[in-house]
Amino acid sequence: MSKLISITRNPGRVLLSLLFALLLISGCTSASKSRIAPMPEDILSKHTEQRVILLYPNQGEESPRMTLRIEVSDVSGAPGQLIQELLYEGLGPQEYTERLTELYTDEYLSLLSLPIPLDEYDGPPAESMNWEYTETLEASSPGSQLLVISRNREYYLGGAHGMREKRYFVILHDADTVQRLMLEDLIEPDAWSQLEGLILEVLRKQGNLETGVPLSQGGFFEDMVAVPDNFFLTPQGLGFHWDPYEIAPYVMGSIEVVLPYKEIQDLLKSGAPIRF
Repeated sequence: MSKLISITRNPGRVLLSLLFALLLISGCTSASKSRIAPMPEDILSKHTEQRVILLYPNQGEESPRMTLRIEVSDVSGAPGQLIQELLYEGLGPQEYTERLTELYTDEYLSLLSLPIPLDEYDGPPAESMNWEYTETLEASSPGSQLLVISRNREYYLGGAHGMREKRYFVILHDADTVQRLMLEDLIEPDAWSQLEGLILEVLRKQGNLETGVPLSQGGFFEDMVAVPDNFFLTPQGLGFHWDPYEIAPYVMGSIEVVLPYKEIQDLLKSGAPIRF
């Protein structure tokens, strides 16, 4: 897996490749259906694949390295196949792991440069040259026939600090079908502005702002926040998630809002698979 190449710094290339990675492992946006038996709550049987890429293999333990830890689902059968298709866009867990490893290996080896030739380097690794990438999966069942899966990424690619991302997938299952739910499946078409208003009020409370005060006065980037498509369901309500830097500075961390079902019941479509 490890290799030695001529190193050049190319920020544009890494941004393009990271965008490719996000597109590769982002869930499909349309619901998939198949006739299956009801899905058990413990559908995710997981294991972790670890890869270590040495920047200078001849340096052994002294070499800077990138460590990847990728938790993948080992589920089988119709439900498992659909979940894997959702998480990995048709790739199997092993193929997904290998492709992600290949991508980050190329980026790691192409980004770093040293002021001395590679074959003369024998000093200790700089901390910023030790990269980390960890991906995990979590599952919960917020209600009958509902499954919520989150894919969580934490990574450090040099610089001042690491980053983290979380993407939710809401799945509806019964004796006949299994499908990914989109927010449009739950909310009435004319209720989006009301939903946005409720989200803004919760964000104001989190920023210790009075009703009507612009969000920017509480540290947010903008005064208005659009309804995100990264949503989840809990027994208590409908939730929304933003990663660091999406709507606020890194110091504010990940941000989540949960709207109680009793507050949004008039916004839900008739027949929406939510019980409260």
